[in-house]
Amino acid sequence: MSPEPKLLSLVYVSESRLARPADSLEISKIIDVSRARNAGLGVAGALIATHRFFAQILEGPPQAVEDLMQSIGRDVRHDIVTIVRREPVSRSRFVGWSMAYSGYSGYVDRDIAPLFHPPIDLSPTPGTDRLIRLFRAFVAPGGA
Repeated sequence: MSPEPKLLSLVYVSESRLARPADSLEISKIIDVSRARNAGLGVAGALIATHRFFAQILEGPPQAVEDLMQSIGRDVRHDIVTIVRREPVSRSRFVGWSMAYSGYSGYVDRDIAPLFHPPIDLSPTPGTDRLIRLFRAFVAPGGA
């Protein structure tokens, strides 16, 4: 029996280049495009947006996740795109969500800001563990 294929889980943070009041419309565009694109690529994930930052987790086939990251890196709505965690996973933590999003989460700014200086090896840290718990809380039944 062959081993279960590994998926890539990747978490990045970026500074938002969006300006109010147009930022809500731009976030809606990001979500609509991401949901369609991710579903077609077999990628699941979640987005957190504050007025200053984006944080996103993507989980799926490694090449699809890497291709999405290249696209995100070129997106003018992001600045200082920083990958803070990259690891293989055997299954997605966001099954059924091509892109979960629950609206602005301003209080998460304090959790995202310190992640712009990640450890070199991109291994789990208390900060990235907390961010993943927040992603999961946002998509859980009854979550934010």
